[in-house]
Amino acid sequence: MVAFRGCFDGGEKWTDLGTTEQIYAALDENACDVDTGGWRLGAKIDMCIVVEKTNNFNQDNSFRFSWTITKLPEGKELGNLSHDVCVGFAEQIINSCPHGGVMDLMSGPGADGGDIIGAAITADPQQGPSCGTAF
Repeated sequence: MVAFRGCFDGGEKWTDLGTTEQIYAALDENACDVDTGGWRLGAKIDMCIVVEKTNNFNQDNSFRFSWTITKLPEGKELGNLSHDVCVGFAEQIINSCPHGGVMDLMSGPGADGGDIIGAAITADPQQGPSCGTAF
């Protein structure tokens, strides 16, 4: 059985979380500036990223962001998942799926030295600061 792939039809929207700048700042603080570097095939990350409230949003909101590395550059045991590659994964889902989704994606190369990496990516906006589910 193949796991679900595609955009979610319902639930919170990215626009419910905050501004684009807030979403990417939270992504950088929690994933794209800290979980970079060498990643092996099959390596996983699964996190809840909080987008802090501002005057336009009355509460902290969050999104689930996860990846499983599915493709590395040929002949390499580790792929450099750089900041640019990480942001590239998130951008593809944020720009394609208003409610988030799960996709098999490729990202890279990054201008910052990141390799071309393949991954199964989940990006799912949620109301409230706890991603709505236990991990």
